[in-house]
Amino acid sequence: SPVILGDSIVFRVAAPNASSVSLTGQFMQGSVAMSRNDKGVWSVTVPTPTPDIYPYNFIIDGISVADPGNINIFPNESFKASVLEIPDDNALYTVRDVPHGKIHYNTYKSDVLGQHRNLIVYTPAEYEANPDKSYPVFYLVSGTTDTEEVWFKVGRANTLLDNLIASGEAEPMIVVMPYGYMNNGTPRPSSPEAAKMYQVFVKELTQSIMPYVESNYRTINNRDSRAIAGFSRGGGQSMFTAFSCPDKFGWLESYSAYLTPEVIDAYFPNIVNDANSLNSLWMC
Repeated sequence: SPVILGDSIVFRVAAPNASSVSLTGQFMQGSVAMSRNDKGVWSVTVPTPTPDIYPYNFIIDGISVADPGNINIFPNESFKASVLEIPDDNALYTVRDVPHGKIHYNTYKSDVLGQHRNLIVYTPAEYEANPDKSYPVFYLVSGTTDTEEVWFKVGRANTLLDNLIASGEAEPMIVVMPYGYMNNGTPRPSSPEAAKMYQVFVKELTQSIMPYVESNYRTINNRDSRAIAGFSRGGGQSMFTAFSCPDKFGWLESYSAYLTPEVIDAYFPNIVNDANSLNSLWMC
């Protein structure tokens, strides 16, 4: 499970003791009931959606569970979902016959948080063949309840960059994917506690993550060669970091930022000047 059959997809899950099972996913509205056979296997056939990458899960007796028949899991601390990829040869998320970069799993010591933390780093295909070359760095921060693996396993950041670099649409770069959770919860975005969480992240990134990356990878260490972006909580953390450290980041992207005007007004009264000082600011 799942099995793609042209215009339809079959989902199956073994749950012989369940009284009800349904399927839900971002490619459909609501949920759809599944049918049980005499062996306790539940199944449903649905139309194939537009090519893309979608999370989905089963609801077994009211409990949301990932698909045990699918090795592609959405790495999230809250919802438990699997990943459905609808193939498209022209999509950037499709692995093509181009040079491929590498994903590195790292463990670093955080003096800010007082613990060891996980960090994922992408290096471009040419990295090892050019030992005298240094690279710009893109810090890509995980969203609310996402782990550091989401940009890699779901967002396919490595595959997208492999394809963009091979086509000449992106320069070779290093991508750093940190874990955005700062051990103090995820307060409401307009609260004073949220600003404190952002401040902790700034310290974590600049005092723990960046020194580790710059000591272990060949990076170009100036603001014009550093970019930062993130989604949701990571979008707020990215904005707060870029505006707090204008000497360190020249490029900012923020996707559905978990950050409100109240916090921005309180901490960045000169936000227009701060934004204009960036080489590029892109928000959605």
